[in-house]
Amino acid sequence: MEELGKDENGLEEELNSSLIRECEMSKVIINLTKYKKNLSAVKRIVGKDRKVIAVVKANAYGHGLVQLAKVAESDGVDMFGVANVEEGVKLRDSGIKKPILILLQPNEDEIGELIQYNLTPLISEFDFARKLSEEATKLRKIVKVHCKVDTGMGRQGIHIDYAPKEIRNIVHLPSIDLEGVATHFPCAEIENDGFTENQISIFSKLLEDLGKAGIPYELAHCANSAGIINYPSSYFDAVRPGIITYGVLPVNNSKARELVSPILRWESKIIQVKTIPKGFTIGYGRTFEAPYDMNVAIVPVGYADGFKLSLSNKGEVLIGGVRCPVRGNVSMDQIVVELKTNKLVKSGDPVVIIGKDGDDEITVEEMAQKAGTIPYDILTGIGARVKREYEETGG
Repeated sequence: MEELGKDENGLEEELNSSLIRECEMSKVIINLTKYKKNLSAVKRIVGKDRKVIAVVKANAYGHGLVQLAKVAESDGVDMFGVANVEEGVKLRDSGIKKPILILLQPNEDEIGELIQYNLTPLISEFDFARKLSEEATKLRKIVKVHCKVDTGMGRQGIHIDYAPKEIRNIVHLPSIDLEGVATHFPCAEIENDGFTENQISIFSKLLEDLGKAGIPYELAHCANSAGIINYPSSYFDAVRPGIITYGVLPVNNSKARELVSPILRWESKIIQVKTIPKGFTIGYGRTFEAPYDMNVAIVPVGYADGFKLSLSNKGEVLIGGVRCPVRGNVSMDQIVVELKTNKLVKSGDPVVIIGKDGDDEITVEEMAQKAGTIPYDILTGIGARVKREYEETGG
């Protein structure tokens, strides 16, 4: 029995080791040179007089918060946009010196940390501003803030009807320095959209009213990536590019596509090649039945890695430059793909999940469309166990 126990332990260790090796076979490669070029392209689009607030929230949309922020800072961006105080602290701890805008109004219990790390909150209500003022005054600090105005997004923000009065009250608080005024678009992806154009008009009128009232601020901003592409009138003093800087477009725009390129490539490796006989079913739920003897490859990537369950029987990967369709349901850790190439394929051969292989390419936008979601969801959904690697080549 003692010997049997050792064998079982040995088998468990072998299985665990095998699982680790499988996880290591999936990786994304981030091209920092292309990221720099995309940032430069945004600057060319909006003009040198506008400041760039590089949005790196959600781990830089899955690309790596600290790594990309360091590149952007060295490339001369003016400010960073992150979701919360935790992300801002992480950037400060990594040595980032540029201003950091917290896009979600923090919790009251984060005010001390906000001040300590010299972070700039995007404020949506007077009560938070008052509490921030009280704490800053105690610490003898001046805190820069931006005020968010809700012109139609319907999320955080001071309602436009109350914005002039609310902003005036915030400006008069001690230890508060109003640096910026902002709003956000819900549908700038639509060209010539009347709702978006009305938002721009409403926001412009607000800025005019603030000027007449003698309320000082430095930056007005509202253009996200879609706004940058579709609405030049929304540039104002600064823009907030996010997904466009990663080379993924929120709209189908050929001119923008010429200026930016994807910076992420997702790769894996085949762990098994086998033949599925005619009539045999594949995967959980038996959703696919082989109509003929079928050569397939097992790829160690699944929905736990961000390869969406909705890509079951829909998704494709590239093997040897040839599209190979997913057969059966996507599992947590693996997919089965039909081999469509005539070349010899073996275990260990590379698989491209997102990116170019030969003359073909699978884009984030394409994958999102097949998965019934949006590119943002694909990028931010790539799991933590997918290894990130960085390169500075080409571009």
